[in-house]
Amino acid sequence: MTDLTRGLLGGLGTGVTWAAISVLVRSLSGTITPAGITAVRSTVGGAIVVGLAVAAGYGREIVGMPLWVVLALWASILLAMGIGDTIFFASLDHLGVTRALTLSMANPLLTTVVGIGFLGEEATLPRVAGILLVVGGLCLVVSGKGEAGAERRGSVRRGVRLVFLAAGAWALSAVILKPALQVVSVIAAAAVRIPMGGFILWLTPWTRGTVQAVRKSTGAERGRLGAICLLSAVGSVLFTSGIKFGGVAVGNVLASTSPLFTLPFEMWVLGHRPSRQTALGAAVTVAGIGLMNL
Repeated sequence: MTDLTRGLLGGLGTGVTWAAISVLVRSLSGTITPAGITAVRSTVGGAIVVGLAVAAGYGREIVGMPLWVVLALWASILLAMGIGDTIFFASLDHLGVTRALTLSMANPLLTTVVGIGFLGEEATLPRVAGILLVVGGLCLVVSGKGEAGAERRGSVRRGVRLVFLAAGAWALSAVILKPALQVVSVIAAAAVRIPMGGFILWLTPWTRGTVQAVRKSTGAERGRLGAICLLSAVGSVLFTSGIKFGGVAVGNVLASTSPLFTLPFEMWVLGHRPSRQTALGAAVTVAGIGLMNL
């Protein structure tokens, strides 16, 4: 298996896990705050990754990791999960999932420009065309769902600001992460990276009342929160793999494909039929992914 294929699989796997996490987080929005969910999932998910890393023999690599690598990994997760994810989840209440996901496409566009223009990543014509098709296809997917958004103008403006802040945080996180991944393994990087986001969030006022909210939640809600934690652990490893082997441009673009993977869930579980625009967007996205592998 080539490095590019590993990067593609890591990025697409991240898109799958993020799609599932987004649906589950939305179902808990009235029970636990976005910051609280992020703190819990990064803490528990981080513990899972650390345990698996130590059991798999990565403990020595983690302990001997250079300081600059540790700091880069911590900065990356604080930007991505501590700031980006939390702000994005908050934007859902102002914009709805469709609008928020559409605007969040600014993230892969930013990382593509930085990865190819400033980090010197390979920019073949098929790869660039594939990236543009993926981003364009995803915009068609989410805009074709016709979800009602927030009604108040002030709420919409606030939601737009939040989404663009989140997209900027995600893009900067991927750029910071790339150099560190050149000198450490994917598993060791994920084990050092993900727990720090939760640790910092627990120190902020945003997570006050989270423990009480979890205790008061129903068994079904705690089950969904547990699933979010497990998916976060898996997604963290997949994301680092996508960036390490696929590069910032390819890895981060494919990590943004979650709208594509929500379609089967909506069809099989909710019985929703996609519009023609959404179906066209899915086809364009798949074609773009195929071009990126050439």
